[in-house]
Amino acid sequence: MTGLLPNSLTGLPPDMYATDEDVALRASTDFVLLCPADQKLAYGTDGVFYPSDLWTLTSASVNFLANGLSPNQIARLSKPATAFQSPGELLAVATVAAGGITLRRKGQTAGTGQPPSPSTGLAGVEFTVATLAPQIARASYDLNRRYGIDDLVAGRTSNDLYDPQEVRDVTVLTVLHMQYLAAGRGETINDSFAAKARVIKDELDDLLARVVIHWKPASDPSMISPSTTKFSTRITR
Repeated sequence: MTGLLPNSLTGLPPDMYATDEDVALRASTDFVLLCPADQKLAYGTDGVFYPSDLWTLTSASVNFLANGLSPNQIARLSKPATAFQSPGELLAVATVAAGGITLRRKGQTAGTGQPPSPSTGLAGVEFTVATLAPQIARASYDLNRRYGIDDLVAGRTSNDLYDPQEVRDVTVLTVLHMQYLAAGRGETINDSFAAKARVIKDELDDLLARVVIHWKPASDPSMISPSTTKFSTRITR
């Protein structure tokens, strides 16, 4: 199967509306700089791609499962320099095993496009997997509060969302705004990250003004939930 991945929340934790891959697709050139170094899940310099499987990166020093890796995270391949030009190449994690991770091109299904390894295989691969999961979880929680999404309320759970992209796009922009602000602290008004934070904030404000949350039809007509906007949300204690 080839082609673009579908827009869905399949495989996401219930409290998260986006993945590292979603953020990387929106800001690929900045993802490594925006992802805190102390949120690193895996690192090694002994990565190997075997000729029999050019998409699976193996490592004798890292247990990827024990380190908590999961699909839709981002792996940066930075060495050898003969294969990966600076600042490296970003690929999405497709599947995880203890001794290896199968990768794919961002936004594409497994096996689509040019493999990261030459046909003869590749050894001495330096790899890093870091995550923005804490920031994504915070942004998702804020959206739950704003739009009354609650997994304890029938008809208003995250699984009841008619179109998950309505919340995914807001989540991605919220995370990027927070990270650009953090990265831009101490910069002058003309520096890149501070400027990007302002651009993202304008886009986020415009999107929030237009977002309407639609819910799946209820099986019981008496339980049909209306659409939700930031103006129709009521927060109760």
